[in-house]
Amino acid sequence: MQSILNGLRALPVRYLMAGILLLCIPAFLVNLNIAAFIGDEAIRAWVALEMDISGNYFATTMHGAPYINKPPLFNWLILVATKLWGSFDEMPSRLITVFFLAVFGWTIFRSVRRHFSPEFAFLAAITTLTSGRILFYDSMLGLIDTTFSWVMYLLFMTVYFFGRKEQWLQLFVSSYLLMATGFLLKGFPAIVFLGLTLAAALFFFNRLRLLFSWKHLAGMCAGAAMLGLYLAVYAQYRPLEELIPNLLHESVKRTAVQRSPLESIAHLFTFPFESVYHFLPFSLLLLFWLNKNLWQRIRSNPFVYYNFIILAANLPVYWTSSQVVPRYLLMFIPLFNVIGLYLMEQEAPERSWRFRSFYYLLGGILAISPIAVAATPFLVDVHLWPMVRPLSIGLALALGLFAVLYFTDKQRFMWWFVAALLVIRIGFDLIVLPIRHHENDISIARRDAIDMAVKHGDRHWYVYADSETREPAMFYATARLGYIVERTNDTGIPNALYLVNLRQYPHFQGRCLDTLRTDYKTTTLGLFVRE
Repeated sequence: MQSILNGLRALPVRYLMAGILLLCIPAFLVNLNIAAFIGDEAIRAWVALEMDISGNYFATTMHGAPYINKPPLFNWLILVATKLWGSFDEMPSRLITVFFLAVFGWTIFRSVRRHFSPEFAFLAAITTLTSGRILFYDSMLGLIDTTFSWVMYLLFMTVYFFGRKEQWLQLFVSSYLLMATGFLLKGFPAIVFLGLTLAAALFFFNRLRLLFSWKHLAGMCAGAAMLGLYLAVYAQYRPLEELIPNLLHESVKRTAVQRSPLESIAHLFTFPFESVYHFLPFSLLLLFWLNKNLWQRIRSNPFVYYNFIILAANLPVYWTSSQVVPRYLLMFIPLFNVIGLYLMEQEAPERSWRFRSFYYLLGGILAISPIAVAATPFLVDVHLWPMVRPLSIGLALALGLFAVLYFTDKQRFMWWFVAALLVIRIGFDLIVLPIRHHENDISIARRDAIDMAVKHGDRHWYVYADSETREPAMFYATARLGYIVERTNDTGIPNALYLVNLRQYPHFQGRCLDTLRTDYKTTTLGLFVRE
């Protein structure tokens, strides 16, 4: 055992990097498709599915009716991934997330590597990928936010690197093109990010007057050309008067503009604590900000100072918004981590109270993890998943080894902690996900939707009137049926079946052939035939 420990402690850093990257493969891919789609995931996949069925790739629909809440770029990505994968299911959407998460990590590494050592840059990237919210939630879902966050982070870094070289035309053109890409993913938030970032960056470079230059105008023209092309094509299908206001509404509905003053004031106080919680454990790097020399230390490195300026300029948009989903903040995590790791590196030689607190907090988490994992068979129904016992033993041993290395190879404690987090994620994939999603509401909805589509697929389905449906159930049913399930008020269509919300229309005239439970217990759909 001692020889194994000595060998691991003597392992060169490049091999440790390679080992962590190898752990990422099973960590982010195992059982990726075991959970059924949640609502937002189902919307993205369902819109892409109807896009494929209709052949209309710009004027997107749900139930055949206009869907104008988001631009279509992410749906295009899902469609391409689905064609490569071969079927509409969970994997294509989620593989997009994993792919762009990897690209996000690579972009962080390459950006930070220009100013720090490869080891520092790798830690900046891997601590982003293994932050709690990303590791145990967002990396498992086929949502827009990881891809959008990468585009926005790339915008932040592109502005810095062109600005540093004083290549102002390239700065404006590239930033506006990235903004346009972000707009096609998520709409108006991309414009807000661009405006705040350009103002902060040009302040940083002491070039605010360039906002009124022809080079800025050239960048605006490049972005406008890209967006104008999309809008011109869209206008061939539907009026822009409906699209633009709705995209704007989607962007402001969670902000202070649409919320009460009391909600907004409360959020100002709760937001920092919620953010620290969601992005544990590396949000604990906040400890190193508690230094009277903070401003001097941040200003001592231009790249760190730029990260701080961009964070300070953009974060208040969400700090002042009363309903913020943590996945909206992913582009800020590498900015925060670079600052925190830099401050930690400065305090490491002196072993300040902040450094010791951070070290022992992470060490305490790691020390109890083997015990927690070993206790798993006593906390779950072993008969439900017979592999729990051997898996928990193997994972506990691996975590115990990393805990020993954490406390004996102190110079590289962060590396061993990250490796342990990836092992915990693998255990989560193998044990928690199968148990959590066995016969839960959303898994039942998936199964019922597919079974009903198979059983009653000989007649054409419609949704009756304004019956509220749920996105996951309708995605799975539509994917199995192979056509768009449209809404109708006409109850006299020959050979038709009607999906009816039983709560909204309890007295619908017809014979109920089957019922479809959705992921909401209050929403059950009946499949009726008119006789």
